[in-house]
Amino acid sequence: MDTLKRHLPFSSPEGLNELKNMAGRFEEKIYTSATSQSDFCRKISLKMLSMESSSQNAMPNPLQSNNASRSNEPPHPA
Repeated sequence: MDTLKRHLPFSSPEGLNELKNMAGRFEEKIYTSATSQSDFCRKISLKMLSMESSSQNAMPNPLQSNNASRSNEPPHPA
């Protein structure tokens, strides 16, 4: 639920209720496809990691842009 709150904005009690419904539907979908408790936990974990990494990839990293601009510079003599 916390992961959904971070990635899907809500602005009202109805929005929070919808997030709870989404989490319930997601868990039900994973539960019906899982072959064991460990498979269920693995699938939930992978989805949460996927959400985290996709949101991090969507945000530009200022360090990467600085490194990219420096890579075009000639090497400094030692």
